[in-house]
Amino acid sequence: MNKKNVILIMIDGGRRDYSLDSSLFSKIKKESISLSQSITYGPHTIAAMHSVFSGCYGTRTGTNSYWSTFKFKKNEFKTLTEYLKENNYYTHADVINQLVIPKQGFDEFIVHDEENDELVSRHKTLLNTVKNRSEKFFLYLHYSKIHTTIKNEVLNVYHNHSEEFFKNKTQNKNRYAKLFCEAENYLESILNEIEKLNLKKDSIILIMSDHGISIGEKFGEHAYGAFCYDYTLRTFTYFLTNDLPPMEIKQQTRTIDFMPTILEYLEIPLDENFSSLDGV
Repeated sequence: MNKKNVILIMIDGGRRDYSLDSSLFSKIKKESISLSQSITYGPHTIAAMHSVFSGCYGTRTGTNSYWSTFKFKKNEFKTLTEYLKENNYYTHADVINQLVIPKQGFDEFIVHDEENDELVSRHKTLLNTVKNRSEKFFLYLHYSKIHTTIKNEVLNVYHNHSEEFFKNKTQNKNRYAKLFCEAENYLESILNEIEKLNLKKDSIILIMSDHGISIGEKFGEHAYGAFCYDYTLRTFTYFLTNDLPPMEIKQQTRTIDFMPTILEYLEIPLDENFSSLDGV
């Protein structure tokens, strides 16, 4: 078994097109295996992330809508976390709420206060905590600040057919650009901490977004979850590991492919007692 720590950094609502103009993401791309044609399963977090953790489409697992977390068929579909836990990993999640990812297999499943918690210092502390454990670890870090501001300033103020929102194109673009810049600052700080703790040499790190967000491109979708255009379905994906040379994979890939890719990298065989995967 190729036993490595697994760190998953998820930028909730991170748009791929904004990452293309980012100096930070350009730097990450040069050091990673980047998937430039990565497609999410669903344009909202719950279905998108359950498919990542199960390697399967929500039409099979039961979690195929915004409110179907508790329909996840946990006895039929084994999660990435459960595989790692069975292989003696310590597993810890820091999430925005109880619904976004499957809980199965986590030693610690902590919900942060999206309105008040400062995530840079919080997640740096978590990295230092897991670094000092004797066993290998799986750490899931959920960056929620894009989502929170969009919720407060867009979802709670407008609706999918609010002409006022769609007419304010400059304001919408400026709001998202500011939020994405803050996400970049967060990500840079976390990656610097990983480097400082010398974790990169013994880890596989997945940097990803769950879905994108509308900034008013199409009337009828003021944030996400209504349509399936590129701005919500295409995501950014980077795998960082010292074991493999940097490269760009230009073929279309799916977020359901992440789980089997990580398991294969770690040389963990699939459990034939559970349903087969859709991802490869």
